[in-house]
Amino acid sequence: MTAVYYFSGSGHSRAVAEYLARELDTDLIEITNSTPIPSCDTAVIVFPVYCQNIPAPIIPFLKSLNTKSAALIATYGGISHGNVLFEAAKMIEPAVTASEYIKTGHTYLGESAEFDPSDLTEVIKKIKLGQPNEAARSRKNPLADFFPAWRSRIGVKIRRLDTCTSCGKCTERCPMNAINNGIPNNNCIRCLRCVSECPNGALEFSLSPIMKFYLKR
Repeated sequence: MTAVYYFSGSGHSRAVAEYLARELDTDLIEITNSTPIPSCDTAVIVFPVYCQNIPAPIIPFLKSLNTKSAALIATYGGISHGNVLFEAAKMIEPAVTASEYIKTGHTYLGESAEFDPSDLTEVIKKIKLGQPNEAARSRKNPLADFFPAWRSRIGVKIRRLDTCTSCGKCTERCPMNAINNGIPNNNCIRCLRCVSECPNGALEFSLSPIMKFYLKR
């Protein structure tokens, strides 16, 4: 049995995971603090790249995997994916049958979640075949591990608007327990789930000049 698990802040990784679940005709399960340890034979795990690193909310999930095999899919906004697939493969116990970086739109640039499905053709074949495949190493910026969450907080500001009704949706859905009624704290990793899922559109984000310059490259 195969199941697709995903973590997604603003929907880009979810779109890839939904496609994989349809193509593999299997269950789609969101990774949250309450997601049970997978009991399937093969876990397909889809997650975004944050500052060339694995998002903090899914690291415990990866370390807890006890399936026979796993496939790792990392989505990124077209700038740099770092070495996260190799790092994730070293973090888990199951054999890796497939791994791939999938380019999607960049969240901070307001780009859509569109991706090229043909990029997943070989991945799907490898998942179905089930043979071990080593995740390839790739280049990572030496500064990528220098307080990535702090760098995100400096580069991206989240602001609550007057339309906030204190409904608590952002607090409920935040994967880091980092926001209360629209006010983020220092645990925030700027995944922007709160912004994308606010039912009243009461949260917005802005980029610092340094972040704008970086994204322009």
